[in-house]
Amino acid sequence: MKYDPLNHVAAHFLRETQPMRVASRNERDLLRLIWKSPGIERSDLTEPLDLTQQSLHRIVARLHERGMLIFSHPETRRPGPPSPELTLRKDWCLTLGISVNVGSIGLCLMGFGEPLEKMEIQQAGSSLSAEMQRIEAAVEELLARRGAKRRDVLGVGLAVAGHRMLETAFNCPLPLAHWSLIDLAPLLGEQLGLPVWADNVARTAALAEAIFGVGRDVADFAYIAHLHGYGGGLVSGGMPFRGNFGNAGEFSVLFGRQDYEERPALGVLLEHLRAKGRSNLTLRDLKNDDLMDWDGVGEWIDRVTPAHNRAINAICAIFDPALIVLGGELPHSLARMLIERTEFNNLPRHGVLRDVPRLAVAQIIDAPGAIGAALIPLFETVL
Repeated sequence: MKYDPLNHVAAHFLRETQPMRVASRNERDLLRLIWKSPGIERSDLTEPLDLTQQSLHRIVARLHERGMLIFSHPETRRPGPPSPELTLRKDWCLTLGISVNVGSIGLCLMGFGEPLEKMEIQQAGSSLSAEMQRIEAAVEELLARRGAKRRDVLGVGLAVAGHRMLETAFNCPLPLAHWSLIDLAPLLGEQLGLPVWADNVARTAALAEAIFGVGRDVADFAYIAHLHGYGGGLVSGGMPFRGNFGNAGEFSVLFGRQDYEERPALGVLLEHLRAKGRSNLTLRDLKNDDLMDWDGVGEWIDRVTPAHNRAINAICAIFDPALIVLGGELPHSLARMLIERTEFNNLPRHGVLRDVPRLAVAQIIDAPGAIGAALIPLFETVL
């Protein structure tokens, strides 16, 4: 039977009315508005939600009774009856985000849409069961920091580096072979006793950037994830666009096997720098303020700039975004150099150039994949 995480959500998070779910469509629309505008007055919700005042009051009262909302009253009152200010109760639920990258596993504990705690553990060996046990131990540590229990967790978002295959299986880079081609959500769900949603780590990083980063005021943007590999995600209308097979934004597909070593992938940079004498270098070591002074870095930038420009122009031609974000684990110094060297294919026609997107460095640089993954259970059930 196909794994459905909604079937594993704890009963105390569900509505009492049928069908059994965490929130109705109207409730979700209302909760999302409050999440985006904390402190919004109840009277200001009627028009954007297209609800009668009576219906709105009934929905707000129901959510308040469930402990999902906090009421407060504005200091300066407008004429007429007082209208409470509404805010999400951050401790109503917790969510977990887990991102599996080459060399590290990131974790984020989130309280009803607000990141609370983050942690990173290192990859250890090639045993999937052992790594899931280490993830479980890290989850317990994160919960203990907040004095929380697993019953407080609404759900888990799992983000994995690699192409998405059927259900929740991914075709991962070689160092993550033990995570590959296995339906991961039910396995991790059984390990943790919690519902698990899964997606590609580049897309969850794009989601984190859309909600908390440079993309929060941009409806349509592309996110390039410079990780061990080279991928990305597309955000359309403020939400991830996954495509039919869940692989929209897999920018490595732009390059044939013969071109793989020319991509601006950090795994390629590592191999290049190791050949220059830094034999024990890891991805973590690239987060170094002196990186630009290292022998071989400028040479690598020159080498990958054509591939970078190829990807940028393909994104412009196919998606036409307002913004392209360079993120993943790319050091800001390298991101700025690539942005400076960007060349748009923009020949004038009748003396006029077409509009091109703005390029920016990602603002969410600490565990973006895990932060975005922690949002997935909320977007699937509540917001």
